[in-house]
Amino acid sequence: MEIEHVTDLIPAFALGCLDEDEAKEVKQHLESCSECSAELRAYQKVVDHLSFGIKQFTPPPEVKERLLEQVALERVAPEEKKREGLFSWLKDLFSPQRLWQVASVLAILILLVVNLLQWQQNTSLRAMTRGGATAQAVSLTGTDAAPKANGFLVINNSSHATLVVNNLPVLPESKQYQLWLIKNGQRTSGGVFSVNPDGTGSLLINSPQPFADYKALGVTIEPKGGSASPTGEKVLGGDL
Repeated sequence: MEIEHVTDLIPAFALGCLDEDEAKEVKQHLESCSECSAELRAYQKVVDHLSFGIKQFTPPPEVKERLLEQVALERVAPEEKKREGLFSWLKDLFSPQRLWQVASVLAILILLVVNLLQWQQNTSLRAMTRGGATAQAVSLTGTDAAPKANGFLVINNSSHATLVVNNLPVLPESKQYQLWLIKNGQRTSGGVFSVNPDGTGSLLINSPQPFADYKALGVTIEPKGGSASPTGEKVLGGDL
């Protein structure tokens, strides 16, 4: 008998984007199919290295100046007497000076976390290079129309990929998001999709040409079912 594989569902399964019934179907199939299990392992290897899609955060330059000013103030200020009573303790805890100290500490912690993520990103990229991984992940950033939106495109081979998006606004039923593959100013549709109530979504893409032929990609808001060419606002974009 010919085995009906679940290849089209494996990318979304690796990313945890399937609903409960679809995930159960894939799990049952993987128990007896070595071919699809190997395909899943290839996608999971890519998912493990997706942290490099995170944009590096650079704090405003005035943060350092304010920190230095605060340190100078504390060195010259006379030692305050110990306050007694619950009211005095709360008043001191929520004073502007204390709040600024907490904000400063949080800013330093954010810098440490960002540096750690950047280090993980570089480590992941080196590991993928040494391991000869053929998959590629391309990050997408939001535009002025959706500044909090982000996403990434996982290219598994020359013409198959999976798009994953986050923080996109939920559209009315008459609208959908449409992916465009851009080459020499020409835009080819990569498919349409909608997002969940939390702004997340995914799309399996079968490109008519190898992804290496395209220079960029973008996501726009279009009428339900898609358009022949972009007509709505661009909400995501990235370079291939």
